[in-house]
Amino acid sequence: MVEKPYDWPSGAPLSDHSRRKHKILREYFAKYLGVRCQKPQQERFRLAVVDGFAGGGRYRCGTAGSPLIIIDELKRAIEIVNTQRVAQGFNLIEIECLLILNDNNRVAVEFLKENISPLMVEIIDGCPKLHIQLNYFNDKFEVIYPQIKQLIEQGSYRNVLFNLDQCGHSEVERETLLDIMRSYPSVEIFYTF
Repeated sequence: MVEKPYDWPSGAPLSDHSRRKHKILREYFAKYLGVRCQKPQQERFRLAVVDGFAGGGRYRCGTAGSPLIIIDELKRAIEIVNTQRVAQGFNLIEIECLLILNDNNRVAVEFLKENISPLMVEIIDGCPKLHIQLNYFNDKFEVIYPQIKQLIEQGSYRNVLFNLDQCGHSEVERETLLDIMRSYPSVEIFYTF
């Protein structure tokens, strides 16, 4: 598949296949968080999420892209999980997320920052048990991957999720995928072929 450049300033169109991928990402990530935060004795869940081809965050039609979906599901999960925990007599849980967002398009990264800013204010003001550390990168994924890996290792994150939804499958080398799978005790990869 040929890379299709998005015109973020004019509004990127949302195709049907991307809408379906976003639905899968949202549903899977919500279930993942619910399962990973269910142990009664657990008081904290730490994870790193990497969106290697993050885009501008919001499409022309107003629909959220993958970075906003990830943040939204983190916020929703902490509310649902802690409501259930209170009902069961368990202590509240905190979620700490290292969120790494990369896109090769500088304009897309700037739009992404604008789109994420209000969500982060909401979380800081209203979700004291959710802590998101944002890191933005602007490079080809293969070029920036060693830096991303180092950042995850420095934070000792054991639970790692990679969203590698590139146009086609030529932007991530097989060796990189193997390295990701071998580098973390608990890793998930969303990968577009």
